[in-house]
Amino acid sequence: MKDLIRYRAMESLCRQSAVFHPLESWRLLAQAEMWHHKAMAEIESRALEGNGAPPAAVLARNEALANANDGNRSLVG
Repeated sequence: MKDLIRYRAMESLCRQSAVFHPLESWRLLAQAEMWHHKAMAEIESRALEGNGAPPAAVLARNEALANANDGNRSLVG
């Protein structure tokens, strides 16, 4: 659980730093994305440990986040 908390904290810190450092925002947002994926992998691995298959809620959330991230990328790029 400590890893998940750390991953989420690092993701948040990177996103906040990107706001205050616009010249480095591309790098900070990329790091935030990396921490986000690590957190999602941690959640999935914990779900798999519990019952051997990812619950539908985890899969739906992952898909929703992926769609939201794709939308954000199109606004930036």
